[in-house]
Amino acid sequence: MKKLGIALAGGGARGAYQIGAWKALKEFGIDQHITAFSGASVGSLNAVLFAMGDYELAKETWMNLDDKSLFNIEKHIMKRLFKEKLNFFNRGVFSTRKLEKMLHETIDYDIIKDKEIYVATTHIGDDNSTFFDLLRTNYEHYFKKNQRIHYVDLRTIDPETIEKTLLASCAIPIAFRPITIKGKTYYDGGVLDNTPYQPLIDAGCDTIIVIDLYTFSSMRIKKVEEANVYTIFPKRSLRGILDFSHKHIERRFELGYHDMKQKLETIKDELL
Repeated sequence: MKKLGIALAGGGARGAYQIGAWKALKEFGIDQHITAFSGASVGSLNAVLFAMGDYELAKETWMNLDDKSLFNIEKHIMKRLFKEKLNFFNRGVFSTRKLEKMLHETIDYDIIKDKEIYVATTHIGDDNSTFFDLLRTNYEHYFKKNQRIHYVDLRTIDPETIEKTLLASCAIPIAFRPITIKGKTYYDGGVLDNTPYQPLIDAGCDTIIVIDLYTFSSMRIKKVEEANVYTIFPKRSLRGILDFSHKHIERRFELGYHDMKQKLETIKDELL
């Protein structure tokens, strides 16, 4: 029997597209067969929502988001930049207090404790690491082949660490501060792997659905020997990654639903 996994890419506010795609997966009865989930950046949050299995909760969670309630811009940006200088880049432009509150109130740990969920994070160093270590991390990862992407199995960590891991996966450089967990510092998982299908392959998935959030991508998956990978991506622009206006969230729902439905009409028999 096939093992079906789903990998959810990062892309900020564009993540609503993945929730729309979920609706199509439900209509075709495919969602009930997905047993492993992975995500990077906002895709990690959606991976948890997918694993919880409550589509209406996921949609409601997204509709309750907006620019003001999710990411509060820190006051006096120019004063901060002048005062903090280079440290400004390490502290981030936006506060994530509301995001932390949303995670705490939304995640049902009793439901996900046995779910197979993998979250991508970018490891930049110890607890003294800064934004500038990220530049070195990219060099080591891509040119020195020193693997700096970490895929965290949420079944192996406690609820508090799960929340920190999700925050780390969403820590877009400069926009948000890096997250330190047990003496190690992490940034957005999408920096090094924005479509994290690899942990699903490592977990034995032979069939994988990838929901990308970019119309054009030089990193688009073409072929993977270990599994059949089907990538769904937007045919039309999803607009800015920090645009959480309700109008555009609803538009992304519709585009995700339409694109996934169209794809499933041709591949549904290959998934099960």
